[in-house]
Amino acid sequence: MKLKHLTFIVIGLFLSLFSNRVYANSSQDEEEIVVVDFVPAGRTYYYSPSPRDNWFMSMGAGVQTLFTENKGNAMFSLSMTVDFGKWFNPHWGLRLSATGGELRIRYPEESNILHYKNVSLAGDFMWNMTNTIGGYDPYRIVSVIPYVGFASNYAFRNPLGKTLSFAISTGMRFNVRLCRTVDLFLEGKVNILSDGYNGVVKSKRAEASLAMLGGLTFNFGGRKFGSYNPVSEMFAREALNAEVNALREEDNMIEAENATLKLENKRLKNELAQKPKVITEKPSPCDTHLTSAVRFALNSSVVTDEEMINIYNIAEWMKANPKCDVMVTGYADKDTGSEKYNKKLSEQRANKVIDILVKNYKIDSSRLKLIANGSTTQPYPQNNSWNRVVVFKSCEMK
Repeated sequence: MKLKHLTFIVIGLFLSLFSNRVYANSSQDEEEIVVVDFVPAGRTYYYSPSPRDNWFMSMGAGVQTLFTENKGNAMFSLSMTVDFGKWFNPHWGLRLSATGGELRIRYPEESNILHYKNVSLAGDFMWNMTNTIGGYDPYRIVSVIPYVGFASNYAFRNPLGKTLSFAISTGMRFNVRLCRTVDLFLEGKVNILSDGYNGVVKSKRAEASLAMLGGLTFNFGGRKFGSYNPVSEMFAREALNAEVNALREEDNMIEAENATLKLENKRLKNELAQKPKVITEKPSPCDTHLTSAVRFALNSSVVTDEEMINIYNIAEWMKANPKCDVMVTGYADKDTGSEKYNKKLSEQRANKVIDILVKNYKIDSSRLKLIANGSTTQPYPQNNSWNRVVVFKSCEMK
């Protein structure tokens, strides 16, 4: 019997330490596992993301026996168990358990069998040895969990009288993961009892009950643990600060470019005002050169509040010229990103502008034609950052 138990323990330890994420690819509702090239040193702390996570309840059955003044071989009888507990982190948890059934011993002679019932209520401290030794893995199949605690044991329907004993409860549980919410468990449990628990006092220091149990564990709430590494958090904060500083520098550049554009726009207006008026044949309104342009930040398709005025101007022009269509052409600067990526980015920028014209200003989408030029052509070769833009061109309706 002892050799068989030792074999089970060795097999369980082997499986638990070397079993890895077999559910990572098969379960669609699991979060993506991200592998990074560099992980800063420092201790990782684990916690339950919510007080409702990592609760469990187990139900099972097995056999039990009592080691006492028994004559002859030990006799095993049916035992039932139920427990309820919570894992506070991947390494330890607490539970309350109730185990009971029938006990039989041969006393005072081998031919005389005493039958009585017993129930044990225990509070146990549980240690997930597999997570502690092998590292936390939320997808591990087999876990080895030793535990220790205190129990109150009550024996009744005993011809020798009712007895109550406070005991030390200890044992080992093997958890086998079946799915995200259900585990199979196998458990060996020992209660160290005071002498006389079976109603017979022979001046022994202690008696012991042994139960071999198996059943199912049902897990409630989330089953994963959050993690916190102070060192990696410090690295993350430094990276975010660097990114914020880069964005601020970019904003300053954009403001300077906007100021340059405003001065250029003012100069062009002054030049137009100074040109003499020439009476010519009135051209088609659809031949108008549309000067409005919508500028974007680096690697972005978000229209800022400052640029909304340019979309408003195009919308008002289209309402005033219902017989004209507009080609909406998106660009990206050639010094940033690949040609394929810039093509997609310019399309997203043009799409964003068209969505605002249609949804905010009720322009018929059939009057708008999207063109994504990416970075293959640059409308503003004198300043690369100006090419993060969407421009407009009018044309006759077909």
